[in-house]
Amino acid sequence: MENVRVASSTEVFPRCPCTGCGDNQGHWDCITGKPFCPNCLEALALGEADPLIARAEHCHCAVCYQEGTLSFRTFPLHWHRPVELDLCGEHLRALIGRRLGAHAFEQLRRRLYAAGIDVAQVFLLHDAFYDINGRALQPAVDY
Repeated sequence: MENVRVASSTEVFPRCPCTGCGDNQGHWDCITGKPFCPNCLEALALGEADPLIARAEHCHCAVCYQEGTLSFRTFPLHWHRPVELDLCGEHLRALIGRRLGAHAFEQLRRRLYAAGIDVAQVFLLHDAFYDINGRALQPAVDY
């Protein structure tokens, strides 16, 4: 199975309420099928929400190819179909926290480009959060 994939045009994606707050006003990002609105995703990144506990799948990370991943689904800007990424725990936490390293950012840029998606279309990879070289501009948590 491909670890970066665009949903088929025949799939239907109903609005589902956010796992954290119950808001159902949008198509939220999903982690292992659990939808999170931007506010609850930010709370998760900051450690202010209950921790997410999920069983890892036997897939390889889209960044480092490590086996044992969680699926992250997001709707790119101006798209009606989501893109799904399989990410290891480290890279999922870094993506949500807007603190991917330059190499990881470039890996995702290449993988998304191959799927026909520009990183600027993906909210958590937008140029408001990363410069052209993949340096994090607004990390949710500084270490």
